Amino acid sequence: LPGGQALTERFGLRMSGVAPGTGRLTLNGRTVKLHGWCHHMQWPQTAASPTEEQMDDDLDMMVSAGTNYIRGGHYPQDPRWLDRLDERGIAMWEETMGPNPTIENLLDWEYFMPLQMQQMDEMMDMSMNHASIYTWGFFNEGPSYDARVCPAYAACAAHARKRDPTRFQTWANNWTTDQCLEHASLLAFNWYPGWYDAVDPTTGWHAYAAQMHHRFPDKPFVISETGAGGIYEWSHNATAAKWTQGFQAELIAKDVKAGLSNGNISGMTLWHWNDFKIKDGDTVSCGHCDFLPGVYPPTCKYINPETPSCSGRPGGKNHKGVVDFWRRPKESFQVVKKLYTEYQ
Repeated sequence: LPGGQALTERFGLRMSGVAPGTGRLTLNGRTVKLHGWCHHMQWPQTAASPTEEQMDDDLDMMVSAGTNYIRGGHYPQDPRWLDRLDERGIAMWEETMGPNPTIENLLDWEYFMPLQMQQMDEMMDMSMNHASIYTWGFFNEGPSYDARVCPAYAACAAHARKRDPTRFQTWANNWTTDQCLEHASLLAFNWYPGWYDAVDPTTGWHAYAAQMHHRFPDKPFVISETGAGGIYEWSHNATAAKWTQGFQAELIAKDVKAGLSNGNISGMTLWHWNDFKIKDGDTVSCGHCDFLPGVYPPTCKYINPETPSCSGRPGGKNHKGVVDFWRRPKESFQVVKKLYTEYQ
């Protein structure tokens, strides 16, 4: 480099693949079952600019709970975080910025799509040498039910595949009528059975996995999001009603047992590792938590999840974490930890 400067770049080697005859995902030629969490880079004190200690603490807790797989939340990841996953041997799903793109976005080949391809290149330039990454993702919960947008999905998948044929290309789909799956090399589905609908997670996941295997027998299938909400302060309720820790733990246990036991499911990432702040507009419509005075970490004395105008974000947070915003474990943390570690 000019002026006698030096650049040191660490890298590792890992090959993603598909087991012949089963459609199961392989890493370095070995069929594996991936299990872990989706993870947002968000902390109460530092927001999206974590300290080294915060990242270490999160990963230590996740590894102690049996995770071997993490899905990054809807944007390219901090290289310091990827370094840690490389060192621990954790598999990682990294995706471009831009969840919930619209049909109009994906039909816009003048502005949106060129910028999407640019950011995919920038993500891959930054992260290519991280052995933890096993798939490149894009368009979380996009409008893939409409065949008109399939050229956008095809272009992203083909571009990622051309640059890096050693990894999968995928998106977190939330439509049973997805029209674009032929362009994915890894199938992924976001679904919250028992939380947003009345479907039993056990029968629901087994049926969906069978359907995917029947349609695409040579493509691995992973659960990219599933779970339920549980308010940290609702830990000693008389009944396991919705939003209690007991309800969350019971429902998530069904998701995990289905994912681990089904041979047509190659992996799963629960939504979510930690509770996190959401949009200010949702905070306004759902109302703030009334905090106990003088208590740290902050603890609600009253929170109402059934506010008529609320969009399911009581107190201005997404409560689907197995630990709260301050990383205090909920009942679901222990339940999932037992299932994940015993499976290993």
